[in-house]
Amino acid sequence: MLSLWSLIINSSNNPIIFILIFTCMIFRTYGLTSEGRGGHMTAIVKDQIYFMGGSRKIPDGDPIKSSIRGYNLSNEVFSLDLTTQFSTVNPPYVVLSGTSQMIYGSEKGYAVVGGPSKQDVYLVGGALQNFTLLNQIDHNVTIVSNQTLMINELYNTWNVSDQNIFIYRPSTKSWLSPGSVAKGGPTIRRRSTSTVIDHEGRIIYIFGGRAEKDTGSLTFTCFNDLYIYDTTVSRWNKINAANAPSPRSHSTATLLPNGKILYIGGVSQDSPGEDAWPIDMTNISVFNTNTWTWSYMIAKSSTPIQARTGHTATLTPDNNKIIIIGGSTSYVLGLTTAYPMFLSLDITKEPYEYSELSFSGIKPPPLSFHTVNLYQNYMIVAFGNITNDGQTGTTETNPNIYLLDLPCQSWVTVFKPGESSCPKPPPPALIIGLTIACYALFLAAIVVVKLSKRLSLTNNFIIFVTIACSVLLIVGIITDTILISPSQQIVNVIIGVTVAFFFIFMVVMCCWCAGKKKTV
Repeated sequence: MLSLWSLIINSSNNPIIFILIFTCMIFRTYGLTSEGRGGHMTAIVKDQIYFMGGSRKIPDGDPIKSSIRGYNLSNEVFSLDLTTQFSTVNPPYVVLSGTSQMIYGSEKGYAVVGGPSKQDVYLVGGALQNFTLLNQIDHNVTIVSNQTLMINELYNTWNVSDQNIFIYRPSTKSWLSPGSVAKGGPTIRRRSTSTVIDHEGRIIYIFGGRAEKDTGSLTFTCFNDLYIYDTTVSRWNKINAANAPSPRSHSTATLLPNGKILYIGGVSQDSPGEDAWPIDMTNISVFNTNTWTWSYMIAKSSTPIQARTGHTATLTPDNNKIIIIGGSTSYVLGLTTAYPMFLSLDITKEPYEYSELSFSGIKPPPLSFHTVNLYQNYMIVAFGNITNDGQTGTTETNPNIYLLDLPCQSWVTVFKPGESSCPKPPPPALIIGLTIACYALFLAAIVVVKLSKRLSLTNNFIIFVTIACSVLLIVGIITDTILISPSQQIVNVIIGVTVAFFFIFMVVMCCWCAGKKKTV
């Protein structure tokens, strides 16, 4: 659930803000399959997808829920096996308790996979909360009965660590001790950064982000500094590249095969303490990891695109497009849906070009602060805050995951490892066989008619039709041997229909001419 402190763009010392901020607290965790969450982190290691933390609504009737405390953070870690088939109606989550639980409750960090083993999860930034301190508050009658005292004590549960990276090892189902992880990096703890790891799983690039009360800062501040973290030697380095973008948070970071990182959307700020303003989606900042230089791209779009936060941007397997899902135009309690909800950014064009996407199947509700992971043919969209039309004050979260079958461009409800849900086209051998059969039948018809002398066909006509059908036959065979996708199989159908047309045409002509000869 969206934490209320992060809804306040303009930080101030108004005591009302403190009341709003601490409506988003947690002491305990709840069930997994029926609860929504937003601001969580996900990562795929081998064939397992791991879900970490997030912010959720405290259920009605829970004694810890109050007028100043309606939401929670989570320290949960749970996984989903991607080697077996499952339905999105009831995914077989596995709760990883004990040493797998996060050290602190956390939200709006970012998880990447890499390190020397290529299988460690690096959790970067985010808001943190100490559950031990929160537990003391929940069991202290004096604090619970005094709202002013509760607000002051709850504030102490935040900003519990200056550590910027936590490391989880799925192989041992445990987190490395904080003391074993290198200190350094951003001097002010932050969340909602734009984070990505290189293709080798070695260097993590951390750009921007924001600091406010939930990270220990009394002044709302966006950043435009860029840090790298070398996972092989556990070392930080700040990159001082010229021409850096404006300070920002909630921008997506997408690494391209050529080493460029595209930063899309989010919000910016003119100076600390001031309100944030939305960044135009067509204004794309580009950092070249090969030359350590910044550049900018103004993308084209044939349709209006609303600025947004809480969206995702995922590079497709063919490396030609970036699919953008969801997001909100507002950063307030009633998150407002950003339109279009589904976008494609074609990065093969110069300049890049946006287009609206439409998928078949039952699509997810409009979401923000969800996650997207790419696995085989699927984009796995998980949880998130449900946005609205701006007319209602909904604060609901989504409890489900959704599967986008990329080859089919369709939302599906069943995950099938290594398979696509697209209708399977006829095998090439069948198409080739039908094509040859049509051609053979056509030639046989000509031979029969010619030998029976029931129809006078000119040699030129026979030669012309035979050559035409032969060309179609050859093209059909070549096409069938190299084309496999459903859209390309349309070519085969056209060829087969064309040959069949010639055959039917000749049969009709033979019957017509034979009937005409009898009449004469």
